[in-house]
Order: sequence, then C-alpha cells, then structure tokens
Amino acid sequence: MENVVEEVLVPASQGRGIRVREGQLLDVIDVEGRQVGDLVAWFEDDPSEYLSPTHTVSCNTSIRLETGSEVFSNYRNPVFTIESDDVEKHDIIVPCCDHERFARDYGLDSHRHCLGNLEQARDLLGVEFVLHGENAWNVFMHNRVTGNGQVVTDPAAHEAGSTISLRAHHDLVVLLSACPQDLTPCNDFNCTPMLLRTRDTRSK
Repeated sequence: MENVVEEVLVPASQGRGIRVREGQLLDVIDVEGRQVGDLVAWFEDDPSEYLSPTHTVSCNTSIRLETGSEVFSNYRNPVFTIESDDVEKHDIIVPCCDHERFARDYGLDSHRHCLGNLEQARDLLGVEFVLHGENAWNVFMHNRVTGNGQVVTDPAAHEAGSTISLRAHHDLVVLLSACPQDLTPCNDFNCTPMLLRTRDTRSK
C-alpha cells in the first residue's frame, strides 16, 4: 500500500483512535467482513468543531453517502470527502449504542457499547473530548428507511477487506468503535475487528 503512515488495529468490540493530517487518506477497513464501525472525528486545533451526521444530512439533502459525498461538521464545513467506498451502505441517522440502549431494550447492565468503546479510544489516545452518541457515523451499517418511516437494520453483507477511503479536509482526531452489538443483525451476530490506516498521497 503506497505511502502508509500508520495502521491501528481496532480489536473486536473495542475502540481505538488515530490522528489524520489535512490531505491524507483515512482508510476504514473491515478486516473479516460484515462488521460495522462507529466513527467520530473533530478538528485537532478546535474541538468545538466536529463531524456531525445531522449537518451532513442537511448539507447533502440526503441520508445516503457514497463515493464522492462529503461529510460535514457542525459548522457546515467539509470534514471528509469519500474518495472510494466498497460498500456504499452507511447509517447517519441513528445514534451509537450506549449503556442506556442495552439496559432499556435488552435489560442488560454490563454489555459493551459503542459510546464506551469511543471513550476507551479517546483515553488510549490521551486526548480530551466530550463524546455524544448522536455524533457517531455508523460506517458500513445496513440500515434502511421503509416507506412508512420505520428504520430497519439488515444483516451486514459486505466482504472481508471492504474499505472506505476518506480524504481529510483538516487535521483531525478520529475514533472508531468496532461495534459490539451482537443482539441485532447489525454485525451479522458476529463482532470482529477493524483497521484504521492513514496514507499520505500528497506530493512532497
């Protein structure tokens, strides 16, 4: 792989983070297939500006993300451009899972969740940022909205090695949770690892 700067393995059902420089490519890779990743990002020099799924919907006037789409911040500035995408199925309307989700919906008090994984990733990276579940982009999540407005989660069906490559518009801190949801078809009931890779394709 050309000009790889860094690779970070995100173990199954855990979270890890990486720094991405302006102009670099960030590859989010599903190592074994059929796995969803919950991703958050913010501007390294100004954490008050961060990736916002709702602003992305508004700016694109669409809930669909595909190759060529831009992902926007809470100030409506582009955070990423999707350079390539093997899957082109993502969710940007549902917040990431949290303690309350598993307690409310499943009666479970100690199940791992994406918000906790993102906090783990933040702490391992040694940065400070207040995380909120509604700011996570559910990469590779096969959600769909039916004609009567219901949100349905279909089993993830993409293959091992499936990758989305994102061009960074600013210096960013990025966290990823390899989603631990094993009670819905979200990860095809089998949680597996993911990989973060940064590549520098800029001319020297």
